[in-house]
Amino acid sequence: HELALLATYWGVTVDNIKSVTPDAAFSECKTLTGPGGKQFTDFAKVGFTVETKDGKTITLMIDRCGSDSGGNSIAVVSDASGKELFRAETPDAALSTKVAEAAAKDPEMMPYFFLQHDDYITLKELSSSHVIKGAAGAPEGMATIDVAVDALKVAEYLTPLLQDALK
Repeated sequence: HELALLATYWGVTVDNIKSVTPDAAFSECKTLTGPGGKQFTDFAKVGFTVETKDGKTITLMIDRCGSDSGGNSIAVVSDASGKELFRAETPDAALSTKVAEAAAKDPEMMPYFFLQHDDYITLKELSSSHVIKGAAGAPEGMATIDVAVDALKVAEYLTPLLQDALK
């Protein structure tokens, strides 16, 4: 998700990455054996800073295993001078409280569904409204197939670089 946000909101592509600085102290890559005996390697958590050729600096700290409700990601965007332009942490305190309350009311539901609920409602409303209006293209800020392809290319570029930093 975070890589799609990089592409959608900050235009990060493999072609415009100037540098990547891994955060080896924060990051953790694990190799685990699945139920069929096959081994899988992936990041439990990963942190890095991307600098683009146009001077944007984006720092991501993604902890995929740090919360029972999902989330636990931090994003910081700075300009070329280092001035912070944007910061987000998911979930924030209000959303954490909302997720905990919903999970208590429905303990059989996976908590990350409550975490993502409002975002999916917004996504459905935006896309439905766009289609009903007969508008061309995709709604503003909505990831497209092109964004998904860019995000996957960035993932393929970053993975060996970040894994090597952890050796």
